[in-house]
Amino acid sequence: MNEQLKLLVELQKLDTVILSDRSKIDSIPARISSEEGPFKKAEAAYDNAKQRHESLEKKKKDREREIYDINEKIKKMKQRSSEIKNNKEYQAHLKEIERAEKDLRTAEDGLLTIMESLEESSKHLKVEIATIEKEKARIELIKKDLEKEVLTCEGEVKKLKEQRKLLVDKIDADIYEHYKNRLKASRGLAVVAAKDEICQGCNIHIPPQLFVEIKNNDELINCPQCRRILYYVKQDTVRE
Repeated sequence: MNEQLKLLVELQKLDTVILSDRSKIDSIPARISSEEGPFKKAEAAYDNAKQRHESLEKKKKDREREIYDINEKIKKMKQRSSEIKNNKEYQAHLKEIERAEKDLRTAEDGLLTIMESLEESSKHLKVEIATIEKEKARIELIKKDLEKEVLTCEGEVKKLKEQRKLLVDKIDADIYEHYKNRLKASRGLAVVAAKDEICQGCNIHIPPQLFVEIKNNDELINCPQCRRILYYVKQDTVRE
């Protein structure tokens, strides 16, 4: 195989891995974001539960204030009972006290219901908090794993770049410039194999005569369609 072509094939292998590692690194924020769905859902559920709990707390205070006011009203009415001399007025006054006491029982029953709801709400809040903590711990573990992956990828990229520099130093400047242009134009794949008269980059059928020339691997030949640099792999070898 032409020495420059051989170097380009090896360079493409390195660049493919480098681009793959960079893609993994760049995808980390999106991967973390995709894992945060359950956590955000748990936070929303907690916020709703907290709002309901706070609403119940307010109702409890309002009902307690209502009970206090009714008790004060009953107390004053009972104190005034001894001042009433007219029997008719006294009977009306007793009925007024009865109504107030009835209102008091209704308010107390309402308070009891609210307190029961508050107890259930407190339990629900604890469950939601536990869910948030669980999801937060899960996200932290995922972040740590992804951080390790980033470090691994960055370490690999560093080593590959060192190997890449050694290869580039051996490639003619004009050929390397052509390779870079193809790499950019072809989304990271500048050098591809030609197999069974097919370009493995764009799947175009290669004319027989051109394929014969490619099989010799003696010169740099571009695909007629995608302009990638082509090389030939023997059928009994592992595909590059």
